[in-house]
Amino acid sequence: MAIAVVVFFVSQGREYADQWASIFSFVVTTLIASAATIGWLRQRAKRKGDLGTLDVAEPGADAVAARAKRLAVKVEQVWKSEELRQRLLDPEPLPVTWRTVGPPVSDHWRVIGGNDLPIDLDGSLDDLYHTVHTKLPRTRLVVLGEPGAGKTSLVMRFVLACLSAREQADPVPVILRLSTWTPSNQPIAGWIYARLVEDYDCDPAEPLPLNRLLLILDGLDEMPASEREQALTQINAAFSARYPLVLTSRTAEYLATVESQQADVLTAAAVIEIKPLDAAAIRGYLTITTKPARLPEWSNVFAELSANPDSELARGLSTPLALSLARVAYAERAANPDHLLTFTTRRDLEAHLLNELVPALYSGSARHCGRRPSGYPSRSGRSSAYEQPNLAWRSDAAHHWLSFLARYFGRRGISSLGLIDVVPPSIYGMVLGLLSGLCAGTAFDIAAGPATGALLGTAMAMATFVYVFVQDRREPPPSSQITSWTATSALFAFVLGLLTMGADLRADQAVVIALGAALWLQVTLSRGLTAVQVGLLDMAVVHTAVTRPSVSPYTLTLAALVTILAVSVLSASRLHFFLARAMLAASGRLPWRVATFLEDGYQRGVLRRVGDLYYFRHDLLRQQLTHKE
Repeated sequence: MAIAVVVFFVSQGREYADQWASIFSFVVTTLIASAATIGWLRQRAKRKGDLGTLDVAEPGADAVAARAKRLAVKVEQVWKSEELRQRLLDPEPLPVTWRTVGPPVSDHWRVIGGNDLPIDLDGSLDDLYHTVHTKLPRTRLVVLGEPGAGKTSLVMRFVLACLSAREQADPVPVILRLSTWTPSNQPIAGWIYARLVEDYDCDPAEPLPLNRLLLILDGLDEMPASEREQALTQINAAFSARYPLVLTSRTAEYLATVESQQADVLTAAAVIEIKPLDAAAIRGYLTITTKPARLPEWSNVFAELSANPDSELARGLSTPLALSLARVAYAERAANPDHLLTFTTRRDLEAHLLNELVPALYSGSARHCGRRPSGYPSRSGRSSAYEQPNLAWRSDAAHHWLSFLARYFGRRGISSLGLIDVVPPSIYGMVLGLLSGLCAGTAFDIAAGPATGALLGTAMAMATFVYVFVQDRREPPPSSQITSWTATSALFAFVLGLLTMGADLRADQAVVIALGAALWLQVTLSRGLTAVQVGLLDMAVVHTAVTRPSVSPYTLTLAALVTILAVSVLSASRLHFFLARAMLAASGRLPWRVATFLEDGYQRGVLRRVGDLYYFRHDLLRQQLTHKE
């Protein structure tokens, strides 16, 4: 197409080529701007789940089965790894049990089971899969519990059991964090597909029908109070009583939601509530997770648990989270467990254990999850598959950095690229505008003199500053950037050479035509509105410059190359990320190796990872870090 346009320009003669170049540039940029606008709107609608059936094609049965199998493999990899990180089986699972909760917390027994007879769902950790599939006609369940009771761990074990027994036609269980959903801004179907892409690396071009998913919606309580009622209403409206679905929440928050006027219970869903661990279970777990040689050090704690099973000590250690924290802080360190007896309230004990987690995991002697010194066995006698040397993060520095992440990200997923918004757009625009203006001004000064250098350098600085406020920060793959830049440069050189050698055109006209073709290709490849805006601005500068006979062809060529390079390079969010890293490292809020720090936190057990995003091990830990700094 570009060659045909060039031939047409040549056929029109020298006197009309400049006019046709301007018309051609205007038409092309208008068409591309319109196409880019439509594409941007469609992408925005797809992210929000508003496309309806526009892009939905019914896949064949074999394609659906293949997609479901791939998703099942990814889900199993994610949660099997998380199970190992949390040491849920090391040396044996905690004796988590639950009780059945009937109406009015659950739906009517007739809606759940077809008659008015209550269903006994009481059980323990590994009974959940069997209980659900043998006692409930449909997999519709609400799991309640107090903070740290082990709701996420319970559904994690449930997911792995489902995958282990899964047949080809069975739905794929997926755990999705409700804290990442804003029901007032995003329909639930769009949110589900977005999370499958983010958390399980699914191909957005190959969506799995919703009826092939077993949704485990984790953490209704982690949503803002104003969103919970709307979330539960949307869930009931979107999924019929026959759709398999599991919901988890803290007890108090769920009760407050279903008792409101705007929301109802989860339709056709039974309800279970995780019970606190008793004193015998606490003592048994701490016994098997402590080195035999250090077991006498626990004698006073064990005596208190036996004598006063309802004491504040027993209540403070009655959740799996608190008990696992006590294990890390006291069973696996040389600290004296008698310190646990000094706390007079359960709340103070829980806060102390949360505060001790980071020092325990970042101390040189910590035997934390997956990062024991090489060759050091677990309490079960098995060597860890994740043994790596400890990185030299200081405990106080790690605590400070984690506190910043807790405040900045809140309940959102943590990622290193997510830190780019730390830098205000004004500062980022000024820094990049200054750099690009200096580079362009220096180049044009060498080619055409100080006046031209100052003019075009200022124009480039202004273009960059404006670009920062309108750019789409989702970075295209590096291979795509290299391909588009190479193709654009090659087309510019080809068209310019063809016009210079074979057409009776001035150098300035040839450069304008070649620049128009190159920018057209760049905008087409980048598919971005921002590239259109920057291209139009710089095209206007070059068109103004070519009307001056004193401007040399070298200046115009340099202007074209700088324009093309700027449109490509400024599309990379890594420039913004580099500046964010520098500012955060200089202020001490995060280390320079932030990606390494996040991965190390995951290996140590402070963070957990779903897809490319990190979350704090528990929301209680995030809250403690948020208020402790």
